[in-house]
Amino acid sequence: MTILNLKCGQTEFPIRIDANHVTLITSKPVESKLSEIEIVRNALHNPIDSLRLDEILKAGDTVAIVIPDVTRAWQKPSLYLGVLVEELNKCGIDDDRLLFISGVGTHRKQSEAEHRELIGEELYRRIKVVDHDSRDDSNLTYVGTTSRKTEVFINKLALSYDHIIVSGGIVFHDLAGFGGGRKGIVPGIAGYKTVMQNHAHSLNPMGSGANPDVRSNLTDGNPFHEDLMEAVAFVNPSFLLNVLVDENGSIMHAVAGNYITAHQAGCEFLRSVDLSQIPFKAEVVVASCGGYPKDINFYQATKSLVNAIHACKLGGDILLLAECNEGLGNPEMEAIYHDFETNAQREAHVKEHYTIAKFFAYMTCVWAEEYKIHLVSSLDKDMMKRVGIDVYDSLDEALHVVHQRYDGAYHVYVMPSAGSTLPELTGEEA
Repeated sequence: MTILNLKCGQTEFPIRIDANHVTLITSKPVESKLSEIEIVRNALHNPIDSLRLDEILKAGDTVAIVIPDVTRAWQKPSLYLGVLVEELNKCGIDDDRLLFISGVGTHRKQSEAEHRELIGEELYRRIKVVDHDSRDDSNLTYVGTTSRKTEVFINKLALSYDHIIVSGGIVFHDLAGFGGGRKGIVPGIAGYKTVMQNHAHSLNPMGSGANPDVRSNLTDGNPFHEDLMEAVAFVNPSFLLNVLVDENGSIMHAVAGNYITAHQAGCEFLRSVDLSQIPFKAEVVVASCGGYPKDINFYQATKSLVNAIHACKLGGDILLLAECNEGLGNPEMEAIYHDFETNAQREAHVKEHYTIAKFFAYMTCVWAEEYKIHLVSSLDKDMMKRVGIDVYDSLDEALHVVHQRYDGAYHVYVMPSAGSTLPELTGEEA
């Protein structure tokens, strides 16, 4: 028997791993002789389906670099942006011709300290950084409408620069199939209306619940992704830099170049590492988001919950470690939990008044009917109990409650990095 520490916020909880009935779901190890900086530099020097930066840019050009927000600080932007800026400087692009735009999408405004965390002290002193504001119509420009009727509004300041470089990280995404790539632009620096119209494809057009074609690891035939691609084509970013991070928080791979095909190459690499095959679903899944900032709030933590559901039998128990020191992450989620008695009422409201936060609040209520969900979290216990989700102060307390449901004949999957690892069922149940 071994002991594994699972992250929850900034702390850890130990869990005993008994090989007889406990299986770890983890990513495949990636060995590289290159340092993280060398991995990023190698990607920039060998762009996919694109000219090199020194062939795209000319001295004196202005460049807007779209960067993630603090919820994606685990991607190590302070490291890869340093390498990117070094390359841009070599192209004759001085610091005063550069701008960092944090693609917060519809997330909250960030503090100065969070900007420093994102880009590092040196870059913070040298280069201007601003947050995108999706609700500031005066700083949005209409660029077109997709075939699915999404009206695309993009940050006016970004569009005023000669070039837009989109940066970020690639992970599985519960709606878009994969994060990174085009998502740096939409929702990253898009208008609120644009984001909501695009995200509305997450609802099932033929019935209740989520759209079955909108899910992790799926792009072909995924209307959410396909609408994103049409929207971002109006912007046509000059260049992309995306990284992939392993379970230890280190950059293990990077792709650069054409914003479409370089991202696709990164997605294929991700599949080879973070798609974990399982022969059957288990009665119990213990999942950690991976700690802060992946569990900064419950909205972010739902991404790990979705991945854990892929490994759990219907009606089984899911124990999710998610500190959520910023609460739910959006007041609209609490309204969905509190203001309605049934999921039918919640769904009707979401279909009529769609927002992303309302959708995920509604879906957690659906999942709480299909599974027994236990949270190790600082979330309000009474609020979550209202929708059938139990909150505990420690993992041992939650495990004790779950153990009472079974007579010992049950299997447990443990996911130390559920925010990154996606289980794929390959056995007879598939």
